[in-house]
Amino acid sequence: MAAVKGFDCYVTGLNSLLRDLRGLDKDSQTELRNASVDIANRYMVPAWQAAAQNAGPWGERIAATVKAKRDRLPAVSIGANRKAFSGKATVNMVRYPSHAGRVRPTIPAAFTQTDWMSQVKPAYAPQAMRDWTQAVDRVCDAFERGGGLD
Repeated sequence: MAAVKGFDCYVTGLNSLLRDLRGLDKDSQTELRNASVDIANRYMVPAWQAAAQNAGPWGERIAATVKAKRDRLPAVSIGANRKAFSGKATVNMVRYPSHAGRVRPTIPAAFTQTDWMSQVKPAYAPQAMRDWTQAVDRVCDAFERGGGLD
């Protein structure tokens, strides 16, 4: 299954800004990516981990997989490529009951029933965007000066 991308907010002109940022040198792009990871770790990861706790009995396992992505924009990834839990149980075996075990009514039958992803309150968005625009300004100013980042 292909990865699904989701967005917390829409920023007018962001695509053209990202296109222009490709013109930065490698050190400037690295600094911007590092700042984005820091912002994601401070604001986004805790919010998504807290929301994952509402994902039913597997919420703790989902929360443990929330991590910051290394990108020009602050971003998180949820999930991993892990194929099986200990004891060789697959994700589907954990989520859905089978003939091999009792049906436990506390486990939602489908992932969408918990609707935990819609419960994330992007209260972190204003501060995260403010920090990110400051990081972009800092990186662009250093690039224009022709010197390294201070």
